[in-house]
Amino acid sequence: MSHRGSGYRGFVVVGFSVVVACSLARPAWATLGNFKTLKEAYPGKDAKSYSCKICHLNAIGKKGELNAYGLALQKLKGEGNAKVLTADDLRAIEKDDADGDGMSNLDEINAGTAPGDPASVPQQ
Repeated sequence: MSHRGSGYRGFVVVGFSVVVACSLARPAWATLGNFKTLKEAYPGKDAKSYSCKICHLNAIGKKGELNAYGLALQKLKGEGNAKVLTADDLRAIEKDDADGDGMSNLDEINAGTAPGDPASVPQQ
């Protein structure tokens, strides 16, 4: 019986440790609020236009894994201040070409391509 009880205690300790670690971790930069802001600033786009890959390198946005567009927004807002983006923030860099592919960020957003990925260019 004591063997079974110690296993249970270990499980509880590990579970509690995971909960504490998650609650202390910094939130990811890609937030639901930022998705809402993107949709409000650029309504009526295809669903893929609102993915994490707009600003992040991967499909799941993680802090520190920003693409060129995400880095441009971070630079605009200042390190640590880009967790809450406004439509004005997005519009402030519309004319820029964050990924250097010859298309403006706005042209890429309107075309449904990624403004932070130089390999993702609108069809002409």
